[in-house]
Amino acid sequence: MVQIGGSAQRLCRTMLQCYSLDSLITMQSCKDDYSATWRTIAIWAFIIELRTRLFFIDQAWSYPGGMTPEKKSAAQRRLAAWTRENLLALGPTFIKLGQLFSTRSDLFPAEVTEELSLLQDRVPAFSPERAVSTIEQELGAPVTQLFRSFDRDPIAAASLGQVHRAVSHSGEQVVVKVQRPGLQRLFDIDLAQLRTVATQLDAGEDGRDFSGIYAECETILRQEIDYIAEGRNANRFRRNFRGLPWVKSPKIYWGLTTAKVLTMEYLPGIKISAAAALRSAGIDTALVARRATESYLMQVLRHSFLHSDPHPGNVMVDTDGSLIFVDFGMMSEISSGRRESLVELFYAVYRADADGVLAALIDLNIIVPTADALSLRRAIAFGLDNLMRKVDEKEAVAGIGEDLFAIALDQPFRFPASFTFVLRAFTTLEGFGRTLDPNYKFAAVAQPYALELLQLQDAQARQDFVLDQMQREAVKVGSAAMAMPGRVEKIDETLQQLRGGDLKLRVRALELERAARRSSILQGATMSAIAGGTLVNLGSQLIISGQSGVGGTLLAGSAVFGALVWRAFWRVKRIDRFEKNIRG
Repeated sequence: MVQIGGSAQRLCRTMLQCYSLDSLITMQSCKDDYSATWRTIAIWAFIIELRTRLFFIDQAWSYPGGMTPEKKSAAQRRLAAWTRENLLALGPTFIKLGQLFSTRSDLFPAEVTEELSLLQDRVPAFSPERAVSTIEQELGAPVTQLFRSFDRDPIAAASLGQVHRAVSHSGEQVVVKVQRPGLQRLFDIDLAQLRTVATQLDAGEDGRDFSGIYAECETILRQEIDYIAEGRNANRFRRNFRGLPWVKSPKIYWGLTTAKVLTMEYLPGIKISAAAALRSAGIDTALVARRATESYLMQVLRHSFLHSDPHPGNVMVDTDGSLIFVDFGMMSEISSGRRESLVELFYAVYRADADGVLAALIDLNIIVPTADALSLRRAIAFGLDNLMRKVDEKEAVAGIGEDLFAIALDQPFRFPASFTFVLRAFTTLEGFGRTLDPNYKFAAVAQPYALELLQLQDAQARQDFVLDQMQREAVKVGSAAMAMPGRVEKIDETLQQLRGGDLKLRVRALELERAARRSSILQGATMSAIAGGTLVNLGSQLIISGQSGVGGTLLAGSAVFGALVWRAFWRVKRIDRFEKNIRG
């Protein structure tokens, strides 16, 4: 196994050299068309090496002097940093994918989500000539006719596009967002490979819906490159905050907007993370921290429509302390039915009612109703116990994210994108808050809105709520009393069957079931490792001998078995960690 892993690592590094960050940037800047063959090789080379590195992290013999928690944590952080750099190298699709996965505290440990949260676009601008050509092709006229003036040097560049300043013929300061050439073609190639990865992961994992996660990611990525949809999102966001002067967003110029070109009002500001610059400008940073949190609470609890990507480049502060939101390509909407279920979930958490939380999670389709209710309830009770201890802590939201990962271990949780985006948004805002105000506490800012969510802001609402709960309990007690005679008779009948030997008891030993499942997973991993290692060795030999076509195909096939091996070890690790958390 050591020889196979080393061979795979050397081969993957050689192949990834062809797709270093610099070479990919050059390709993106100079070509509209992408080679499906070389993109496929680069993607699977990355996946193979990632799987290999993940395997070595869990092997005690791979650590000089033996494995310790500190050494393993450091190795996980190095792997997370390596993953982030390679996602950058693979370009726009994977940069956005990494940003999306930074919200999935239910799927990845804290070391990974923290590193992915740092994943910001680091792609240089494409040429002004190409930007002008796209604008003129999309809007059907020369830029000299479209604008009074147009700055050919971009003020910002990202993986999906870049932004130029301009002045409209009516004298208004605007910015023009231009999509990167060839982006649609790149998405088509990359998403086809990612769909295959998700399918293979589903084949080896019975608790996670990776195809569903892939579908969510594809939908979000496709929406981000539709600037007409982004413009509609911006208009809706502006309408939601009309009448609130301290929240601003740009106006859209629809006559100068298409699916690949977006023209909007220019709203300059200071990045919300730049605490020193804000203080130098005489801005009350504690007020900014509170406003940022309140604005998101309004988006979630009142509007059910929220900005899903609140990194420092997308949230700025005006000189008067107002918040400026930009970039509405990634938005989330919470349906009315889901919002009602979230209210029930919130109240169940408020009461520390594990059964109520379980029922609400089923309503939200976060867990399947056929799951093992006993182990699920234990996991939820464990999470609630930790949550109650974190409510008053300064890093409460980040702690909740870690607990999500803990209670999701070996459990059929399927967190929808909107749920994880809400958590990610508040985690980011909590980070801003601690930077801007040393005394910031999320719970203190959120408390009035929590009461609003529960409809307990005034005495009458509290009274109505209590009466409603009393009525429900009275109905339950009455139903139980009416059913009591039948239950007594049924108990007596069951006892008679036990005495006569007509009834046998079947007891489930959950720990033994997990042990058997662990053994089965390891057995499958062994078979997959043998098959994958064979394909890697054969593919390596064929590539060395000059038969790169067949060799590349075998390597791509080995990635399937590599994925199965990685998932197997990951599942075993989750089973062990979950048992430790439940018993600890």
